[in-house]
Parts: sequence; structure tokens; C-alpha cells
Amino acid sequence: MKSHIKTGRLGEQLALDYLNNKGYSVLETNYRNKIGEVDIIAYDKDILAFIEVKTRMGTDYGYAYESVNSRKQKKIANTCLMYLQKNKLYDVQVRFDVIEVYPMEKKTINHFENAFSL
Repeated sequence: MKSHIKTGRLGEQLALDYLNNKGYSVLETNYRNKIGEVDIIAYDKDILAFIEVKTRMGTDYGYAYESVNSRKQKKIANTCLMYLQKNKLYDVQVRFDVIEVYPMEKKTINHFENAFSL
């Protein structure tokens, strides 16, 4: 398995552990549809959070959250809209989060709630 895939899986597992410890109810991991993919879909109390996880071994090339550019945000939002429609979730409050994970730096996790909007 390629090292960046292993790194990504490690980051997603650390993010899941973090969210579970914060009391989130995880509905989906690595959700895919014909538009795109969302790493984690989870309820934070009554808010449905669509969470992009970015894992980096360091900040030599910038911060992990910076890679969630406007194009990626639009893809996540459109994936979310299709998920909501498919699951008939018409009256739910939605939020887009980004979690950046640095496993080599004391397992640092930064959670950006409401990182972007539709």
C-alpha cells in the first residue's frame, strides 16, 4: 500500500477517535456517490456535519486545511446535497468541517467547525 494512502487512513482513524470522544454520532465514513466523496458524515448533537479529513506529516508544504480549496469545497457541498436528497433529509441543519491531522506531531488534531458554507 502506498504511504500516502496509509497516512490518510491513519489520519481518518485518529479523526474518528477524536469525534467519538467528543460525542459525535458517526453515520458514514468514506461516503461516495457519483459526484464525489466525503470522509466522515456525523451528527454533532442535531447538526449534520460533513467532514473532510486532511493528514500531513508536517507543515513544510503548508497547513493541511489549506488544501481544501474552493473547488474541493464545491465538490463536497454537491456530494452533500446528493446525500441529503438520497436520504430524504430535508429539514436538517448542515455544517462543513475540516479536520487536519498531524500524526507525527504528538498526534495533533485541529478541528475547524463551519470551515466553509454552500
